[in-house]
Amino acid sequence: MVAALLALRDGLIPAVPYEGETPAAYGLDLVRGAPRPTSARAALVLARGRWGFNSAVVVKAADRA
Repeated sequence: MVAALLALRDGLIPAVPYEGETPAAYGLDLVRGAPRPTSARAALVLARGRWGFNSAVVVKAADRA
């Protein structure tokens, strides 16, 4: 949640710590190496855990006045 809020505030998507290759057929756009600038105003945060815990939260950037 904190990473999503900071990404919206700073306008940067953080890089993932993944060094392997991802097959092109997966259709994933991973941010690698360095953060990527973004103009996103909302983010979806997904989490899952033990014993069937699942959650989804959409956070939205505050309007700048």
